[in-house]
Amino acid sequence: EALSGSSRDVLAAMRKALAKKLDAGEVSSNAIASAYKELRELDRLIRLADHDAAHAERETQGDVDDRFDASAI
Repeated sequence: EALSGSSRDVLAAMRKALAKKLDAGEVSSNAIASAYKELRELDRLIRLADHDAAHAERETQGDVDDRFDASAI
């Protein structure tokens, strides 16, 4: 999936591989903090890709309301 998939698929494969290493205890104690930071960043990027894809889908369906609402401020 990482070789033939989308950039989101690559991120998800990386997150899964890193999570497996963390769960298996294969990450050295001095690298755990940076591994968790990387895991959070991968998760953030995946969620952003999902959000962007959902927004693009709504936009194609005409469901996006881009009107300015001053009361929302």
